[in-house]
Amino acid sequence: MLAALALLAPLRASGDPATIGGRDADWWRAAMAAHEAELASSETAVAECEEREAPPAYDGVAGYVTPSGGGRRLRYVEIKRCEDERDAREAAQREIERFEDEARRAGVPPGWLR
Repeated sequence: MLAALALLAPLRASGDPATIGGRDADWWRAAMAAHEAELASSETAVAECEEREAPPAYDGVAGYVTPSGGGRRLRYVEIKRCEDERDAREAAQREIERFEDEARRAGVPPGWLR
């Protein structure tokens, strides 16, 4: 118990018990809200991409051929699989997990992140 208090003492040494790591509850809450908004945005981007670019009917299909140049030529169009959007969503999720871990290590009460 004393070891835990010794670890938290430098974080609360700012003299203001309403701050942790030099940041107040409003800052922690706003930072978490920004991370959650980024995740929601990336989830929306994935859903829109999957609906627009890679609908279920195209599962197992790499691309399709379409006429171009007045119908005299054929052009191959590769189907976008939305990997960039999925990668962005995963990065946003990892960032939330990293931020929550940082807050936990700093001793931020869970209510400050809600």
